[in-house]
Amino acid sequence: MSELSPLDILGKKFAIKFRGYPANEVHEYLAEIAGAMEGLTRERGELKQEVHHLEKELASFRERESALHEALVAAQRTAETTMEAARDEGQRIIEDGHGLADRLVEEANERARKIDGVIQQLRERRRDTRSELIRLVEILQGLIEDDRSREQEERTTPQLALLSRKTETAGKKSG
Repeated sequence: MSELSPLDILGKKFAIKFRGYPANEVHEYLAEIAGAMEGLTRERGELKQEVHHLEKELASFRERESALHEALVAAQRTAETTMEAARDEGQRIIEDGHGLADRLVEEANERARKIDGVIQQLRERRRDTRSELIRLVEILQGLIEDDRSREQEERTTPQLALLSRKTETAGKKSG
């Protein structure tokens, strides 16, 4: 059955028969039906427009949802990539730090060995210097003892007598 419009209803003509419905009541009723149908048709058109508008809006929302979903997936991938890169970078920094710490410890140990060597050399020098000082002290003590002995001899040997002897010897030679 094809769709009826309000004009179809209003324009419908019925054959007049004996003992039929009163024509004016039928026309009034058809006019009421046509008015109701016109309102329904108008409402249907408005609803179709609203459905069309809502379908467009729904499509827009679905596009946004899809774009948001893609953005979320991309953000999640980026976050995972960033986290992995940060973990890798952190691990590299830790490894570099361990390497640097190992190098610094090795350098410190090497410096400590060198300092220990210098300390050993200084100890040897101290021992050598002490031995030299002891030897010098012994020499000086020997010299002091020799000087004391000479002083003793000088005290026992009269210096003037030697001079007088020399004078006597000189007098005997001249006389």
